[in-house]
Amino acid sequence: MDSDIIVDTKGRILIPKKIRKRLNIKLGTRLFLKIEDNRLVILRATSLSDFQSEIEAFQGKLRKLTNDPIPTEKMF
Repeated sequence: MDSDIIVDTKGRILIPKKIRKRLNIKLGTRLFLKIEDNRLVILRATSLSDFQSEIEAFQGKLRKLTNDPIPTEKMF
């Protein structure tokens, strides 16, 4: 789904309604902006509870592999 948008005089952009609806972006939704390969990328910010759930799932996968501590350098 593509859409042209215009930056207003205050530097704001409006995300079109059809895109907000499709991505479930509502009032108060936190978004994260970053520049990637000279492009502006907009991502949904991860809530603390979602992040904690992802970490717990990752820890569970690690426990299945080994009970020994794994140095951070070897994880990435």
